[in-house]
Amino acid sequence: MPHTHFDVDEPVRVVEYDPAWPEQFEQERLAIERALGDAARRIEHVGSTAVPGLAGKPIVDLLIGVSDLDDVSYHIEALVALGYQNFGEIFIPGRLYLRKRGPRHFNIALAVEGGEFWTTQLLVRDYLRAHVEEADAYATEKRLAIVSGARMFSTYSQSKDPFLSALIVRARAWRRTATTSGHDPSSRPPE
Repeated sequence: MPHTHFDVDEPVRVVEYDPAWPEQFEQERLAIERALGDAARRIEHVGSTAVPGLAGKPIVDLLIGVSDLDDVSYHIEALVALGYQNFGEIFIPGRLYLRKRGPRHFNIALAVEGGEFWTTQLLVRDYLRAHVEEADAYATEKRLAIVSGARMFSTYSQSKDPFLSALIVRARAWRRTATTSGHDPSSRPPE
């Protein structure tokens, strides 16, 4: 049984980029792969911790690609056994949200690989990796949200939503331009 939206709110803080985040992702990815086997089609590092130099919440975000969200009970059970709380399809249609808190914090988004949520998450990550000035502006927006009093997950997310929506528009334009010019916008240096 998923937790409710009342359970999901939590205090947030923004910290400087930690070069240990990619290794934390890799360790958790391996644990999840062992738990899920071939059921997870792909596991990607997304969110601010996946963008070198970007300040963010000290929570590593993992995006797990599946073929169908209607048949993920096995995934959920295996992730709960790893210590994750299941919040189900909360706030964002087409995405199942789980989180694990402890010495290291992790969020999981389960989504259909190649679907809208999946594609947007990877696009934003790749765009921020390729545009340092956009990553810097996003870090400033996060800090302003905290300074303005948005210190809970819900208010923090709402506070930066207009900036993020505009960022997604710019990222999509970047992808279209790069695709039509023959450049692959998803090619990037490794983490």
